[in-house]
Amino acid sequence: MIEENATVVSTTAGRVLIESFRSSACGQCQARHSCGQKAISEWASSKMTQLEIDNPHGLDVGIGDKVVVGIDEGSFLKASALMYLLPLVVMLLLGGLANRWIGTEVSTIIFSFVGLVVGFIGARLLGRQLEKSCQYKPVLLRILLNDTRVVES
Repeated sequence: MIEENATVVSTTAGRVLIESFRSSACGQCQARHSCGQKAISEWASSKMTQLEIDNPHGLDVGIGDKVVVGIDEGSFLKASALMYLLPLVVMLLLGGLANRWIGTEVSTIIFSFVGLVVGFIGARLLGRQLEKSCQYKPVLLRILLNDTRVVES
């Protein structure tokens, strides 16, 4: 389970609106002092993100509570593969077919671009289907009390 700490902003029946800082892996990286990506990740991670999540265990949370939310690692990897690999595979497939059948550089470039766009559209449509599945949504896992005690579901 991939977990992240957050703060409760509001609650409704079975749903919780949380607010969290975007985090990056740069804080733990050994090369963080000499890497150009650190400045970009610090800028991006300084942004607050609000997200409405499920409360499947019916935990009693209030506004301002510190909570832990999580999403299944396998689901996260599948969604990431869909988002990144599908457009790339379709782009390479159409570009390769155009190169083999038509043989001109311009046709290969055009078909590769069309494949990339088709791949992004396909990823978007498949992503909407996966959105309906509970395993692809973050959920409220537990409440943090005074940063030392933890209330489990």
